[in-house]
Amino acid sequence: MAKFGLACEGITDQIVIENILCGFYKDLEDDEIQAFQPSRDETNRKQEENSGGWTRLLTYLSETRFREDVLNSEYTIVQVDSDICDEVNFDVKKDTSCMITFIESIKARLISSIDSKEIFYEDNKYKIIFAISVHSLECWLLPICKDLKAEKITSCFEALQRECKDIKVEKNYSTYDKISKVFLKNKELLKISSKNSSFDIFIKSLPEDI
Repeated sequence: MAKFGLACEGITDQIVIENILCGFYKDLEDDEIQAFQPSRDETNRKQEENSGGWTRLLTYLSETRFREDVLNSEYTIVQVDSDICDEVNFDVKKDTSCMITFIESIKARLISSIDSKEIFYEDNKYKIIFAISVHSLECWLLPICKDLKAEKITSCFEALQRECKDIKVEKNYSTYDKISKVFLKNKELLKISSKNSSFDIFIKSLPEDI
């Protein structure tokens, strides 16, 4: 049984979450974390064709496979970027005037997919942890490269490309693994996560002991 299963938009999100978990938990090993969605070829770290994206994530959450994955892991982390929240079929207002309320509205939308065919979430909510990155996971990474005076939640990928001097930022597994390696150090992880509201909310939602 996996300690953590990852249900994310893409493989770049998966490796960042994996490095976060290994930094947060001192004794957690890579092989205790399993990529549930999207599936990937472990040999070349490539995502299977047409297996990622937020629409596929919502479909996965409604499937029997998700329920089986949750039951066969100690915890399952569900990650989504909030930049797509106001698109058709997600339908959540993009209002960050209260970050906690906004994140809760995203969570409610994900739960509605989980429960779309049968009620499952309520009995298993202690095993399901949400990682809602506002408005993208790159906003969690940006403070690694730049000491921000104020939180940034838009155009973070472009900002990351500008500010990351040592690594050419491309949207692939290897690049995101390199950038997020700093999260393997617990002290750095907690320092960086405190600079972004949605990142901090995710960190504080993780169980202290596993």
